[in-house]
Amino acid sequence: MAERNLYLHEVIDIVGEGAMRYMAHTVGFNADAAADRGLELVGTWYTMGSTGRWPQVVNMWECVDGWSGWRRLMEATNLRRTRNPELVEWWQEALKARSGGFDRLLGAAPGCPSLADLRAGAVSGSVFVHELSEVRPGAALDYLAAVRETRVPLLADHGHTLVGLYEVLLNDVEVVTIWASDPAGHEALMRAADSGNDKRFGAWHEQARAAGRTRWREELMTPHPDTPLSRGDSL
Repeated sequence: MAERNLYLHEVIDIVGEGAMRYMAHTVGFNADAAADRGLELVGTWYTMGSTGRWPQVVNMWECVDGWSGWRRLMEATNLRRTRNPELVEWWQEALKARSGGFDRLLGAAPGCPSLADLRAGAVSGSVFVHELSEVRPGAALDYLAAVRETRVPLLADHGHTLVGLYEVLLNDVEVVTIWASDPAGHEALMRAADSGNDKRFGAWHEQARAAGRTRWREELMTPHPDTPLSRGDSL
């Protein structure tokens, strides 16, 4: 079986008005030097405060070379932390805009596009839907298969494109999905879901529960304009 792509998912607690500063600092991160070629940035977004925790930034990195890249990342950013001048300098500057955070190691589920796929397909957005939900222990891949089968075409009908389907690897009860859209697309989606006229929305939630989802939560995010999936019209 081919090795699947791995991702580092970061939720960062921001100090005051530091979100834009931190995102710009992330975009300028020299991953080749500081993380030993272990990471490539998929996106850095700030959470829209009217939909989730604030002030907060979410980063997503693709691990270059899969598990080999993950090992290089662990060694460069943890085992050699005090002997990594590029990383020490970056962290010292980052601490001016953040107070902490929470990271997750993710594995791509079947049907999850890679960063190369997203670039080749010119996937972009100014509004991104970020789902972090819980499933019954061991049901993550079953739920994500249901997302791929049913929710991907449903959201596509309302202007949303799949960015990622991710299994959280260091526990067995969480999943992450990300979708690219824009304000008009998200208005159309929410209007259709709220009206009750499209019965597929209700059927989806029944299917999701049958596939193992126990709790779901979504929030909206806006990308830094210099990231790969941004349309360059935000901030």
